Amino acid sequence: MGKGTYDVIRGFDRNYPYCDFKNYVFSKSVSGSDEYASFIVEDVKILIKNIKQKPGKDIWLIGGGNLARKFFKENLIVEFQLAIAPIIFGKGISLYIGDDSTVNFKLTKVQKLGQLAMLHYIKK
Repeated sequence: MGKGTYDVIRGFDRNYPYCDFKNYVFSKSVSGSDEYASFIVEDVKILIKNIKQKPGKDIWLIGGGNLARKFFKENLIVEFQLAIAPIIFGKGISLYIGDDSTVNFKLTKVQKLGQLAMLHYIKK
């Protein structure tokens, strides 16, 4: 996840929800690690290559458009879920902005979670 997302999650008035997972936080301002995460400055492609060489299962990318855009650009996303909320933001970080890449995904599932619509996509 990105540092902004990490800070928001840490600001919740509850226990950190991802304690059971190895957490990597991409940050330009923090290095090292804390009790929940390792802070990363390296390129996303290099990090994913290194993670895939270790035992484990899926890699889960959480949060922000800036970081997601880097993963999409490097063709590292094979499956994603998109939550649509009944809120229109006038400002924010776009998931797609000025990239030349085109990747096709197939919608595999639509789920209603309260007022959210969860869309599940897999790369064709």
